[in-house]
Amino acid sequence: MTATAVIGPGRVGTALGMALDAAGYHVVAVAGRRSQRVRDFVARVPSAAAVSPTEAVRRAQLVVLAVPDDALAGVVAAVAAGGSVGAGRRVVHVAGGHGTAVLAAVRDAGAAVAACHPAQTFPDADAGLAALPGTAWAVTADPPDRSWAYALVTDLGGRPVLVADEARALYPAALAVGATATATVVAIARELLYAAGVGDPTAPPPPPARAAAANAAAAGPAAITGPVRRGDAATVAAHLAAVRAAVPDAADAYRDLARLALVQARRAGLDAVSADAVAAVLRP
Repeated sequence: MTATAVIGPGRVGTALGMALDAAGYHVVAVAGRRSQRVRDFVARVPSAAAVSPTEAVRRAQLVVLAVPDDALAGVVAAVAAGGSVGAGRRVVHVAGGHGTAVLAAVRDAGAAVAACHPAQTFPDADAGLAALPGTAWAVTADPPDRSWAYALVTDLGGRPVLVADEARALYPAALAVGATATATVVAIARELLYAAGVGDPTAPPPPPARAAAANAAAAGPAAITGPVRRGDAATVAAHLAAVRAAVPDAADAYRDLARLALVQARRAGLDAVSADAVAAVLRP
């Protein structure tokens, strides 16, 4: 079994610690600044000893850095300065916004390095663990390190997807649009449904929202439906007027989202005359 340490026992780190343990890795150590999170991690992964980051690296062959993107460089510098990093160790971080450049200090100390980010949400450790199987992971690693990085992802039930170092900033931006923007749109849809006297604003997303997200993931612009896609300018105008009257704060959002939909509709083949008519309705 591979002796493994996790530095950063938050929601992601704890979920990964449990997943590593279940996959047969020997999780020997955990390090973190918040004592309660460390205790929670150890409660879930009893084989892990709560130690300092330097000691965690000393005990492990594989070190998983599960700290926030903005904190990663400082943690890497501290780990490298501790003197425990050397040949034979593998260090992987799971931050979305960084490639392997941020790991330069530990790579210079002799460790093999990789960046492996799961495209998944972690509302809590247990939910994150349950969602890991089948998750796509963005893997950034030099050719000699890709085989073990891919094996790590596969062992955790994931699907490795190679992402170039220079694309690591664009990659999380895409995920943010897919996740944060989708959540925002669904929240607005709930507010409008409530204003219409339909549904409970605390209920799960309406089925059309779930279906639309799945269809768009599979088919791209071709999945766009509705009055914008059809070029039905009169219906779009009626929708905008109704939104403005019922929930004025959502009117700008409706207009902006419809404009984005129109861009996709043009790409999907909407004729220029119909598209221009919709665009005219959507002008401020």
